Amino acid sequence: MENQHCKCCGAALTGRWDKQYCDDHCRSTYHNQHKRKHERVIAAVNRQLRKNRNILKQFCPEGKATVRRERLLDLGFSFQYFSSIYREGTVPYYFSYEYGFAPIMQPSRTDGQLTAKVLIIQYQDHMKGKFDPWKS
Repeated sequence: MENQHCKCCGAALTGRWDKQYCDDHCRSTYHNQHKRKHERVIAAVNRQLRKNRNILKQFCPEGKATVRRERLLDLGFSFQYFSSIYREGTVPYYFSYEYGFAPIMQPSRTDGQLTAKVLIIQYQDHMKGKFDPWKS
């Protein structure tokens, strides 16, 4: 195994004659760096969808909740990414897997000024297959 070096960090390799990486970390790093661009985009979108889902779940433990828009943004929520849409009448709900949100404007209890809030719901069986983008 003379003159064999790790593909990732360049360290000298010892052990098997066909070894290409010095450890699992280097193997993983090398493959992550050499993924195709579209695979990196897909991974980034899925990461954000999971993050959105976890944030919605945090605020909606029992099926329905209302929270200020800023609280979601402070935690890294991105309104740009969602996995599906469900429309209830004229209100669209944007889902990140089984948790959905609808943007709402709600008057303040003290001064009546409108505040941007988010109505969060959990997916229900009656929502299945209801969205048709050609019907508004």
